[in-house]
Amino acid sequence: MENVFSTLDSSIILDSYESKPKVKRPLRSAFVFISTESDSFDLALEDLKQIEGVNEVYLSRGAYDLIAKVSGESLDHLGNGI
Repeated sequence: MENVFSTLDSSIILDSYESKPKVKRPLRSAFVFISTESDSFDLALEDLKQIEGVNEVYLSRGAYDLIAKVSGESLDHLGNGI
């Protein structure tokens, strides 16, 4: 499968008040399996690019056309944000 999005995930941030780096809280991730109509495939892909938290999208063959990897602070955040 081909990743349509490219991402850069940094797991360390630097707090301006402290000199040592902090490890960010790990994000929760989920895969969303998407079926589209053949004429709306490009629209679905463009819509996915606009959604915050969608980090990767894979093209698929079979029952699903797209597989999106989404990340957020919690499972509730994932369910409410997408």
